[in-house]
Amino acid sequence: MSQLARDTGAVNLGQGFPDDPGPLDVRRKAAEAVVDGWNQYPPMMGLPELRQATATHYKHWQGLDLDPGSEIMVTSGATEAIAGALMALVSPGDEVVLFEPMYDAYVPLVRRAGGIPKFVTLRPPHFGLSEEALAAAFTPRTKVVLFNNPLNPTATIFSPTDLDLLADFCIRHDAVAICDEVWEHVVFDGRRHVPLLGRPDMRERTVKISSAGKIFSLTGWKVGLVMAAPSLMKV
Repeated sequence: MSQLARDTGAVNLGQGFPDDPGPLDVRRKAAEAVVDGWNQYPPMMGLPELRQATATHYKHWQGLDLDPGSEIMVTSGATEAIAGALMALVSPGDEVVLFEPMYDAYVPLVRRAGGIPKFVTLRPPHFGLSEEALAAAFTPRTKVVLFNNPLNPTATIFSPTDLDLLADFCIRHDAVAICDEVWEHVVFDGRRHVPLLGRPDMRERTVKISSAGKIFSLTGWKVGLVMAAPSLMKV
């Protein structure tokens, strides 16, 4: 689709990258880091400086208290983080609740992990959650919920009421929520992103995934950020 848009000069509503090259000061800092020698294998969890900066960022913007040493990990992009979380948490035959419309990588990754997709179709105009739809999707075999907020492709920003409803189902069914929140800073009209990780009783059963590439409009850098309780990080 992106190639067709380029060939025809059409406006591309499907692309996940900006039209500008990204902040100049960030690109200059990256160039300095390469010249100054930050080019070898980092620690398995990621550079301590980056994990500390991530903790500071989410404390400021979302009020989350995260331990950079045990609750934050850096990955090669958010999609790798989603794949890793699914591989760690899903066993063959486990059911995974997904919300459609959705990012096209989700279903193949769930199936690759041996999971069984269970779909919740979100309806226009608001694409919000409903108790009836969740009740139809959750079963005793539900292990994981893969939740995209803000939602790609509808641009839905889920309300605190939606989040509390989903949290209630996760707690009742002892399910873990993998939250793809890569668009968390692309919000408009005075709206505010609220992370599921910060809802009551969800700290120990939420894996929050973000993207530095999306935050800074530098999507080719493939820097994913994973935040979760130590018990989930060790799975």
